[in-house]
Amino acid sequence: MLKRGMKLSFTMLTLILLVFVSACSKSSGGDEAASDTKSITFKMGHMNSPDHVQDSKAMKPFSEEVEKLTDGRVKFQIYPGGALGGPKDTLDNITTGIMDAGWGLHGYNAGKFPTHSVLQLPFLANGTGEELSAVAQKLYDTFPEIQKEYDDLKLLWVHAADPYAIITKGKAVRSFEDVKGLKLRTPSVEAGEMIKSWGATPVSLPAPEIYDALQKGVIDGGVLPVAAIKDFNLTDLVDYVTLGNFNTSIFYVAMNKDSWNKISPEDQKLIEEELLGEPMAKMAGAAFDYQKGLAETEAKDAGVEFISLEESELQKFKDNSEDVKEKWLSDMKSKGVDGQKIYDETVKLIEE
Repeated sequence: MLKRGMKLSFTMLTLILLVFVSACSKSSGGDEAASDTKSITFKMGHMNSPDHVQDSKAMKPFSEEVEKLTDGRVKFQIYPGGALGGPKDTLDNITTGIMDAGWGLHGYNAGKFPTHSVLQLPFLANGTGEELSAVAQKLYDTFPEIQKEYDDLKLLWVHAADPYAIITKGKAVRSFEDVKGLKLRTPSVEAGEMIKSWGATPVSLPAPEIYDALQKGVIDGGVLPVAAIKDFNLTDLVDYVTLGNFNTSIFYVAMNKDSWNKISPEDQKLIEEELLGEPMAKMAGAAFDYQKGLAETEAKDAGVEFISLEESELQKFKDNSEDVKEKWLSDMKSKGVDGQKIYDETVKLIEE
C-alpha cells in the first residue's frame, strides 16, 4: 500500500509539473505574439538623397520622436532616393498603399490641391520657411475646402520652403528685361504661369533632375529656394541668385489611411497631440531656413553673386504676374469656392 501510494503521488507530481511547464510555454508564446502586435514599422519614402535637409532635420526626428512617444510600438523607416516611388508617383503610392507614408511636392500633382495652392501664388512668400510653413498648416486647419483636398489621405503635416529666388547659370537677372527668354525650371502650375507672365519659358521637371538639366543647358536656371543650391549640389553650376521673394511651394507629408488605422487609438492620440500639424510644419520649415543659411554661405564662398533688385524693377515682376492671382480667383469661383476669402486670410496670416 505504501509503495502504491508513493507511485500515485509521483504520478500526480509529474502531471502537475507537465501542466505547469505547458502553461509557462503557452504564456511565453503568448507574450511573444503580443510583442509582435505591439510594434509596427511603417515605410516612409521621399525622392531626395539621405543628405537632403528634410530627411535629416524633419522626417528622421519625427520617426525618432514617434518611437519614443509610443515606447517603440510605432516606428517609421525612411526610404530616400525614390526607393519606394519617383517624385510624381509618391502621392498615388501613398493613397493606394504601395507606400505607408511619404513626403512630396504639391506641384507634382497638378489639379490635386487647387485651393491650398493659394500659398504658391506670386509674391506671397514674405517670411521665413518656418513662418510660411505655419501659414500653410493654418490654412489647412482653417478651411474645410482645403481639408477636402486631402480626404483620401491621412495628412501628417504640410510645410513651405524658404522664399524662392531666380537662380541662373551664365546669365544674370538684374532687371525685368533680363528674365525674358530664359528657360526656367518651375515647381508648380502657379509658378509656371508666373514665369510665363515675365516672358520666360517654364520647364517642368522634378528637383533631382535640375543638376543635369542645368549642366546640359536644357534650362538656364530655375525659380528655386536658396536651400536647393545645397540640397541638390548646385553650387558648382550656379552663377547668379536674384532675390525677390517671388513665391514658395507647399510640401505634404501624408500617410495611407489604412496604415494609419493600424496604429492604436491611444497611440494615434499621442502622435496627433504631440507632433502632427503645426509642430512638424514649423520644424520642416525651419530645416529649410537652416539649409538656406548654409547654402548662401557656401555659394558666396564659391563666387556665386547674389543680386538684390531695385524696387522699381521688382515691381515690374509683381505687376506682370498679377494675372496669375486673378486666374486663381476665377478658377476658385468656378468651383464654388470663396477664393477671395482664402486669399485674404493667407495675406493676413503672412502679415501676422
